[in-house]
Order: sequence, then structure tokens, then C-alpha cells
Amino acid sequence: MSREDKKQSKQDAKGADAEANAEECDGDDICEIHDIPIPPDGGWGWVIVMSSFLCNLIVDGIAYTFGVFLPKFVVYFNEGKGTVAWVGSLLAGVYLSCGPIVGALTNKFGCRTTCIMGSVVGMAAFALSTLSESVAMLMVTYGIIGGIGFGLIYLPAIVSVGYYFEKKRALATGIAVCGSGFGTFVFAPLAAMLLEHYDWKGANLILAGIILNCAVFGSLMRPLEAPKKKCKPLLQRMAEDKAAQLERGSLMGSQYFMVQLADGSYEKRLKVPVNVDPGVHSSFDLDELAGAHAAARMPTISEAKSDPVNGDAAQQEKKEDKQMKNAQLKDNLEEDPKESDKLIDEVKSAVALRGSRNSVSNGEASNLKRRSGAYGSKDDVNSLSASKKDLAARPLARKDVLYTGSVTNLPEYQSQKSLASYRQSIVSIPKAVQTGKAGQGKKSGGGCCTCIPEATRKEMSGLMDFSLMKDPVFLFLGVSNVFGMLGFYVPFVYIIDAATTKDIDEETAAFLLSIIGITNTVGRLISGYISDFPAVDSLFVTNVCIAVSGVAVFCVPFCNNYVGFCIASGVFGLFSSAFIALTSIVLVDLLGIAQLTNAFGLLCLLRGVAAIVGPPLAGSVFDMTQSYDVPFWLAGIFLFISSAISFMVPCVRRWVKRKEVALTAKTAGEMKQLKSSEDATRAVQT
Repeated sequence: MSREDKKQSKQDAKGADAEANAEECDGDDICEIHDIPIPPDGGWGWVIVMSSFLCNLIVDGIAYTFGVFLPKFVVYFNEGKGTVAWVGSLLAGVYLSCGPIVGALTNKFGCRTTCIMGSVVGMAAFALSTLSESVAMLMVTYGIIGGIGFGLIYLPAIVSVGYYFEKKRALATGIAVCGSGFGTFVFAPLAAMLLEHYDWKGANLILAGIILNCAVFGSLMRPLEAPKKKCKPLLQRMAEDKAAQLERGSLMGSQYFMVQLADGSYEKRLKVPVNVDPGVHSSFDLDELAGAHAAARMPTISEAKSDPVNGDAAQQEKKEDKQMKNAQLKDNLEEDPKESDKLIDEVKSAVALRGSRNSVSNGEASNLKRRSGAYGSKDDVNSLSASKKDLAARPLARKDVLYTGSVTNLPEYQSQKSLASYRQSIVSIPKAVQTGKAGQGKKSGGGCCTCIPEATRKEMSGLMDFSLMKDPVFLFLGVSNVFGMLGFYVPFVYIIDAATTKDIDEETAAFLLSIIGITNTVGRLISGYISDFPAVDSLFVTNVCIAVSGVAVFCVPFCNNYVGFCIASGVFGLFSSAFIALTSIVLVDLLGIAQLTNAFGLLCLLRGVAAIVGPPLAGSVFDMTQSYDVPFWLAGIFLFISSAISFMVPCVRRWVKRKEVALTAKTAGEMKQLKSSEDATRAVQT
């Protein structure tokens, strides 16, 4: 390779680096891509996984083992099982239903603060429940307040894992959510032991102390910080980019330049020297701004032949035009001293760094002035930059933070050229902050909620946007989940009592919940692993699992010995896991990553309402029939209906797509017809 070829290769590599650096930043002097926290995919993230696992263990372990306390509450308050069941159903339903509010709080205060607050609320609720003298008071303390506390713990525990992991998110989330099943396995015999040695009040006090440990686990959920990488000033980036282009082009650089031929190949040709007239294309005098650091003027091409008579007049006219433009620019800069100082500093640094003269057109300078004016003064720009950095670093600013699968399977990830570009594409920042009108947004928007910050209102509206209910696909999925949750909690609440009616010891029967818990853990791992394959339809897997779990629940009344109850409990725990574990994956497959936050919030709300109604309904049926046969048959039928409706979702989705295609074709035909009529009208007029 010759010396000139080596020199040209170095210049091309240097230009490529400049282009790569330019792609990292947008047109503004706020470099948004560097404001997004980078998930470590390990490191402290595994501490977050452990914290989430333990929080899920405590929350779901206590919520799922309410059936152990049910007989004690029935005897103590002398109420029917249908009435007492409202206590446990409120606990499970409220902590699901309050998801949108908890999501807004998490986005405002962070996972750590929200989780600590939830542990304190949950501890206080269980401690106050020991003072209850009626079922109604127990519903308020144990059910509603305890449910709010559990909701404040549960959502941050899930969000924090998605916040710290990207490529390894499926593994990390799978480990974290296994805490739910493991908690059921541990707390079922623990609750039975506590009730044996203490009464239900002493047991609740001990559980209150255990719940307070979630404050320790929540304190480990430290927030991610944006990388401290300073973005280069705008004019410096413009100068470097122009220099790189010129070095690869035909005006500067080596003695050769590259030409692309018609067949797509490149040919190196020798440059031809021409007469130059320095300074023609300069829009303002950089020498005045750069001082002693200014270098020689950049040569620009002028006409090879000029009129000798009018040459001096043309040159004088160009010089006067240049001076007039410089004067106009100075007047504009004098109107805002801060902007003037800012531009001078940036130009000086650019010229000093490059060591050469770079030209900036008057149009580019005006464009910079317009951009600066859009943000206001320098203080406004700094404030806006800080606001965008703060919002980009919040957990729910990422649209995929609730996604429990691997992000490498997402089309949004596969369509991006890099992981950094994907991060920037899935970060959502309020429009009021993007345009620098956050203060105006608080005054004009929000209606009666003007006292709530913009980010909090945005997150609440994003999680509770009921316009999604107009989508037939989500509507069918929501109805399916309502029927599913009507039967889902029935085995957790009543299977122990149903086993004791078949002459099975109460302490031995409590182990049935442990069987559900351990098989549920195994089922979560298996379903998560299977669904991570791109060729696997997560919705189909979920539908099959719901149907099989419905069969298991329906067969509980036919169990006449402990082995039969163990088999039914194991099958239900194994297959019901997919109903919860694959929720976010199914939503993304059907609606896309952009709708995940809204769909997940609405689905949690629907599930919470159904979970509140399901166990009391089954208990009321028992009070009327004095048999658990009908309640379990009813729960199994609800799960069957849920699976049947969910199996119809793909058909509904195809129908919606055909309808959209037909509507698009109809619109295109109408536009074509309108254009033809307009053309005919013009022809008649002419």
C-alpha cells in the first residue's frame, strides 16, 4: 500500500468516527441518548433480583395463604364463609387494582421510596387488624389498607428488575417472580404453625413484623443514574462534521478524491488545482470570535473566468454583503447577551480544537438562533436539560419496563441498529417538557388535577387510559381475564377447608397450599423458558394452561383422599402459573410495546375487581349449599370460559386487520375519485 493510500485510509477512518459521534447526538445541544440510564444486566442488578424475590415471597406468600386463617376468622367473628372471604379477596384485589396509582408514585418517587412506604403501610395494616371487633373493620384494616401496602411493594419489586436488565431480563424476571410460588410454599405451614401456638391476633402481629422487612429489601433498590458523558457543543460537532466531509471530498485532504461510478464501484482520481477566492462562503468573521487561534482561511471555488472590468466591483459588492451579514448577526446576538456569550465560547472552542478555519453558513447560524430562542435563555436550556434527564431516568419512562421477556425478541429492538438506539426509541418524555412548556402544561392541562406534577399525571393517564377498551382485541382479552380471576383464587382460599370436610387433618391439609406454591414456581420457570422462543405463541400456551388448570379445579370435588387432593393441587399450581407469568408477553404480542403500560394497568384493574368478587361468590354458594362441590365446579367453569374467550382473540385480531385494510382501501379509492373529479373540473375550466 502506498503512502498516499495509507493517508487516505486514515482520513476515511477519521471521517467515519466523526459520523459515528454525530449520530450519537441529535440536533439540539441536549444530548438525549446520553441521558438514558444504561441497565447493567448484572452487577448490582442481581441484588435487585434478590430483593424482588424476597418482596414477592412475603407479599404473595401472605396473600395466598389466607385460606389457612379463614376457619379461625369464621369461628371468632361468627360469620359465614362468604362474608369472611371478603377480607382475603379485598387484600388480593386491592393490591392488583391500585396498580395505576402505584405506577405514578413509583415514577415520581422511585422504586426504593415506594417500596419502603408500602412496607410501613402493610405493617401498620396487619398490626391494626388485631384490634378489629367485626368483619367490616377487618375488611378495612387487613383487606383495603393491607392491599394498598402490598400494592406499594409489589409493583416496584417488578419494575426494578426490568429497570436493571435488558438482554438478561427474562432470566432475572423469572427468578424474581418465583418468589410468589416459593412464598406460598413457605408461608402455608408457617401460618398453620403460628395459629397452633398463638391465636390469629398473635400470628398477624408476627406477619406485620415480617412485612416490615420489605423496607430493608426496598432500600436496596437504588435508582440508576445516567452515564456522565458530556455531549460536545453544537458548533463544534458541526465543524468536525464539515471537516470530515471535506477531507473525504474533493476540496481538501489528499491529492486524490473518490468518485462513485454508475456500476456502484469507486475510482480514485487526481485533483485539479483551481483559482480560489477566500472567504466568499463565510457568513460571519470567525477571526473576530476566535482571536489569535484563527488559522488560514478555507479556500472556496470561484469562477475560473471573471470579467476583468467588473471583477473589482463584484469583489467589493461581496465584501459589503459579508459585512452587512456580520452586522446583522452581531445585532441579533446583542439582543441576548447570554446567547452571545454562549455562541462565542462554542465557536472559540471549536476553532481552537480543530486548528483550522471552518465555514458555517448564515442559514445554519439562523437555525441555531431559532433553536436557542425556542428554549429561551441559557438558564432555561439548563433547566430543560435537567428536566429531561430526570424524566428519562425514571423507571416507567421506558415503555418496556413491565415486559418480562427478553427484549431481543421485540421487533422494536430488532429494527434498531444498536442497543443505544433501542433505548432512546422506547423512552417516553412528556410533551410539555420536550417543548420547554412544562409550566404552561400545569396551568392549562390537567383540569382539576393541576396540582399534580406533569410526569405523575402522564403516568396515571397512561395506566388508566380507558380508550383502549374500544380495541376489540383488548376487550376480548380483558373479559377473558375477568372470568379467569373469578375462579383463580378459589382454590387458594377454600381447598384447605374442602380437604378437612373429607376427614383430612387440618395441619396436613395446609400443605396443599405448599404443593400449589412449589409447582407454581416450576411452572413459571417452564412457561417463561418456552415463551422465550420466537416461534412459540405465548397466547396459545396461556390458553392451554388456563384450560388444564380449569380441569384440575373442576375435579377437586371428586377427590376423596389426600393423594387426590395433592394431584389436583399440583396440576393447578403447575398450569395456572402461565396465566400470571406470561401476561406482559401476551400483551406485547397482541398490542405492541407502545401499548404495554396502558394495557397492563387496565388489565390489573380488571383482574383486581374480579379477584375481589370471586372468593366471596364461591363462599356464598357454600353457605347456601353447605358443600364445596358447586363452588369448585363454578370456579372450573369460569376458567373454561376464560380459556374459550381467549382462544377467540386471534380470530378477532385477524378480523380487525381485515377491517383496517378494507378501510384503507376505501379511503384510497375516495381520494383517487376526488382527485379525478378535481382534474376534470380543471380541464373544463381551461
